[in-house]
Formats: sequence, C-alpha cells, structure tokens
Amino acid sequence: MPSSANPTPARFLKEAALPPHSNIDGWDGGLLRMQISYKKLLLFVVPMAGLLAQTPAPQMNVVYQCRPPFSIKLFSCTGANPNDQCDVQSFNTGRPFQRGKSTYLQVTTLLKTCHVQTPSEAQAESRNATAPAPPFSQNGAGPGGFKVGDTVRVLIDGWQEAKVIAVHGRSYVVHLPNGIEVSKLWPYEIHRVGKLTAEDHAAGQYDLHDRVQVLVNSRWMEGEIRGQHDNMYDIKVPGVDTGFGSDIVNTTSDNIRMSTTPAPAPSPRRADGQVPKAGLVSCAGKYEGRWEHVSGMGGMRVVFRSGKATITEALGGEMPFDCFTGGGKVVFYKAGSFQPFDYDFDINNDGTLQTPLGAIKKMGN
Repeated sequence: MPSSANPTPARFLKEAALPPHSNIDGWDGGLLRMQISYKKLLLFVVPMAGLLAQTPAPQMNVVYQCRPPFSIKLFSCTGANPNDQCDVQSFNTGRPFQRGKSTYLQVTTLLKTCHVQTPSEAQAESRNATAPAPPFSQNGAGPGGFKVGDTVRVLIDGWQEAKVIAVHGRSYVVHLPNGIEVSKLWPYEIHRVGKLTAEDHAAGQYDLHDRVQVLVNSRWMEGEIRGQHDNMYDIKVPGVDTGFGSDIVNTTSDNIRMSTTPAPAPSPRRADGQVPKAGLVSCAGKYEGRWEHVSGMGGMRVVFRSGKATITEALGGEMPFDCFTGGGKVVFYKAGSFQPFDYDFDINNDGTLQTPLGAIKKMGN
C-alpha cells in the first residue's frame, strides 16, 4: 500500500502520545489538536529548537515499546526538522499494524512516552505474533452482532463510518471511505451506527457527552464523557482535581456506568452580541488585525475582527471567542457562554497586550 494513502501511523502517534488526564473535548485524541488550557501550556512551551535538542535522536530499525499493546519501528527519516518525514511501522501485540509516514516532530513527541523494547518484551511480542490467528468469519456475525457488509462506526481521527469486510474474532477489518482497509478491535474501536444500547454500555462503550458515573477514590461521581483513546475514557467530573486544576478523570470502562440521575437544567445562553456582565464592552474597533509576540517568536497569535478574537496557542488549534474589554483587561467568552475563558490579557501602557507568555502587539491587518 502506498504510504501516501496511509495516515494510520500518524494517527497512532497522536493517540499514543496522550498524557494522562488530557482535557480533550473530542474523540481524535490528537496531540497537535489539543485545546490545552494556558495554565498547563505554560509548563510545557519551550522554543522548538530547544524541544528537539532535548530529545535523543530516534534510532532506526529498533523497536520501541509504547503504551501496551502498541510498539513502533522507524526505518528512515529525511532529516531532523519538525516537518521532515519518517517511515514508521506500528505493531499491535507484536503483529504489524500499518506502515506509513509521520513527521519527525510526531515521532520525537511519541518517543517521550516509549522506550527501546527489552528482550523480555520482544519475546512476548514474538509469541503473540506467531500465535494462531483468531477464527476467521466471512459471513457470520462477530461480537457486537456485526457481520460482513454492515456499516459501523470506527475510531480513527474521530468516529467515522466504515464497511465491515472481514471478521477475525474481536478484530474487524473495515473499508474506510478513503479506500484504506484497517483492523479495528471490538468493543473499543468499533461501535454501531446510531444511539448505543444498554448492551453496548455493558460492553464498555460510551459516546461523547454521555452522562455517566465514574468510580473516583472508591466513590461513584457524576461526570460527562469528553474523549476516548483506545480503551481509556476522559471524563469531566466537576469537583475533582486530578492535577494542575484539571477535573478530567482518565480511566477504563470498568470504572464507568451510565448515570441514572436527572440531567441538570441547561445553562442560560448568551445572545449574540450580548455583554456577559456589567462593566464590559465589545472590543470591536479597539483591537483589530493580527497580534503576535513582540519578539517575533511563536507561541501566541490573536486575530481580532469586529468584536471577535481567534486565538492560536503554540501547537494548539484555533479557538474562536467573543472579545470584550473592561477594568484594564481584554477578556474572552465562548459564543453563547456567560463563563469567561480561563485567562485574559492585561492592557499595557504602551498599547501592547500582556499574555501569559509575554507581550503581544499588532503585527498586521
């Protein structure tokens, strides 16, 4: 299969690199797409050259053991710059999973959570790889009741639909809309199309925003599913602090059950253009254009347009906000929300704006 048509190793790198308690409002688990709160970002942002310099150069043709059951092997890299391409083979319990291209930055990021495979780990994977394959079924249904020809949802970069083309025990081979065929494990990576059933929940399957109860310190607490990577779920549990102010609990389905308590009343929604509280006014006309760090270095970019602000944080994606000023600050609110974002900007006397990473100024329109 041509590597240009095979994005799975890059997807594997993103999923495997997730830190515990990642606050991810979504299902792709992509490290480069994470909406990291700025309080956490301060702990991790360093200049790109420094980041790469602190990471040992990856070894070629050596197997790295990552989060079980995954391991990877690098065959070559075109260079050591962040966007240079590496030829990567991923393995699942010792069996070749898929091979393709990933960037050097993705590889070095993942290797922070991996180690060179030990002889005992290599022997274990060798036994798995040479063990008899699970029973193969062309027409019979597999676990979950799916059979060849059925349309299902699979976890790739988010949940997407695919068609079952073969069943190997708990492993389903599916054909994706882009033409790629991949193997997915039930129950964690393959769901039915539509609403999950009680039987699905009993098998450990939950969807984004499902209201659940999670076992925390021997106590069942109310929470909401916010993300999934492999068999691990990220659950927002109000009142819990799992570190650095995060209320995201990361656990397996063994510690999760559907909630039976009534859903809370929906929060009031702020109308478009409505000022969220007294003392604030729209920043429209006061801050327009593209603002970046005064030193010219990356790390923060804000584009102001007619009372809106789009913030890009280092390696994170774009975040749109409504923008207001008051009390010597520029503050940000999500559309419809009365809750301010978890940081604001001080307005400096010289016209610059003070962010958690330093001052920014207008750089262009």
